[in-house]
Amino acid sequence: MDCLFCKIIAGEIPSYKIYEDEYTYAFLDISNDSNGHILVLPKTHCENLIDTDEQTLSNVMKSIKLIGKHLVDNCGFSGINVINNCGKSAEQTIMHLHFHILPRKEDDGQHIFPELIKNTENIEEVCNRLQIKQDNCAERSITLYTDGACSGNPGMGGWGAILIYQGKEKVVSGGEKETTNNRMELTAVIKGLEKIKGSHRVDVYSDSAYVINAFLQDWISSWRAKGWRTTKGEVQNLDLWKQLLSLCDKHQVIWHKVKGHADNEYNNRCDVLAVGEIEKMRKE
Repeated sequence: MDCLFCKIIAGEIPSYKIYEDEYTYAFLDISNDSNGHILVLPKTHCENLIDTDEQTLSNVMKSIKLIGKHLVDNCGFSGINVINNCGKSAEQTIMHLHFHILPRKEDDGQHIFPELIKNTENIEEVCNRLQIKQDNCAERSITLYTDGACSGNPGMGGWGAILIYQGKEKVVSGGEKETTNNRMELTAVIKGLEKIKGSHRVDVYSDSAYVINAFLQDWISSWRAKGWRTTKGEVQNLDLWKQLLSLCDKHQVIWHKVKGHADNEYNNRCDVLAVGEIEKMRKE
């Protein structure tokens, strides 16, 4: 990808690095137009704020907070401006998500906020036109419960998924004669998302730390940055991870970890579905 910021992250172009962690990279803006003008960006290529998944955005904001606190606590500044341009019409010039941090001091003579053209439309009309209607959001929201099971690991495996949309349920399940528990957990989410037409917010509930933590702890970004490899070799179940990520690109997926075999009705039902698929194969 011919992206200036990706090349800086990869070390192909030198930069004045301020901070780096597993998920983000921060460096001084080469223009040197302000005392400590810093750019903060994710290592994963995301075009802009709107297109970025919540976990990646969370990682960037954590770094912004850490850097901002450092500037105020240790570098003689008393505040910061955080600026983001999202889209070409908003004057974004490099299509890789980035935030500008501008350190501030009292009476530094800078006036960051622009003078905006006065709007002639009534403010109530603006509010009515732009307001997000919560009922509309609820109508497009889908809940997906999933679970996987395996008799032996590897061995016969099954998966189950329950989709809930506007109070109605859709139940799907399946199995494989030779598989692993982790593959069944991934397959359950994939098969559930495949049943969804269009683009929706999807709240995914699973008791699999393997699946959920890959997103909540952002293992995905680390795997991608390292060419889908870990210290033990290629990421296991890579075919399924890529299928899942492709489906996640269609929706706004929110991940939730639930306790397995406990008091969650839908998780328990998914477990029954998964185990039931194994029993079917045994009888064949």
